[in-house]
Amino acid sequence: MSQKSFIEFLVAGRDDPALLARYGSRNLSQLLFHAKNDGFEFTADDMAEVVFKLEMGVIVEKDAEPVDGNSGLWRRMWGRTHLDYLVERVVVRYSDEELRALAPHAESVKEQVR
Repeated sequence: MSQKSFIEFLVAGRDDPALLARYGSRNLSQLLFHAKNDGFEFTADDMAEVVFKLEMGVIVEKDAEPVDGNSGLWRRMWGRTHLDYLVERVVVRYSDEELRALAPHAESVKEQVR
């Protein structure tokens, strides 16, 4: 189980709209089960850790906003599924190099994605 695998999953969703659409309506249990069948092995805790790092990076570093209820990032999630929001509003704000830095043991996040 790994945060690296979840980052690879997010990159795969960013690069493959069909994959993102396939997972978009799944609940957490379904997402974990099907992702494992697709070769991505991560836990809900791995997801939570990565999402926290990604969101805080967008708010604090990229948008230079305080972390509070007025952050612009929160308004960008309205009307979207959580996965769509993560990929289309958060992950796309990061380069592949920045994403690799979130999982330091990853050799190449994009190259290891199916």
